[in-house]
Amino acid sequence: MREALFALAAVENELVPPADRSELPDIVERRMLAEPGQWSGYYPGDDAAQRMARRYSYSDRLRYYWPDPEIQAAQDRLMANLTAREIPLPLLSQHLPQQYARIRSGELTPDPRALVLDHVRDVLRTYARACDPRR
Repeated sequence: MREALFALAAVENELVPPADRSELPDIVERRMLAEPGQWSGYYPGDDAAQRMARRYSYSDRLRYYWPDPEIQAAQDRLMANLTAREIPLPLLSQHLPQQYARIRSGELTPDPRALVLDHVRDVLRTYARACDPRR
């Protein structure tokens, strides 16, 4: 989910004036720093290494922060900002290439929530294939 939401935040940065942006990645970072209990024991290294891990780690401790009201409000703002605009296909191609391909083939709509769910499904599809190698 983080991958998709951060990709949409990058799209938002191209389409929405700075004063109106959700700033989701920055808010997530600020909240994680304010409440380090869910990540500090899991991400070793210096400040730069820990910052990278907070944003991009495979162990994704960020998942514990999604219910945070400030993060939830930023996510809602991101969705509202992108729902109110037509997302140019080249931006989707750049940031969510598999979803772009599905939009082009008519399998998916460019609705921000649908994009996030489809990206999550991509990860689940990978796990499903790993569980059944005949697929």
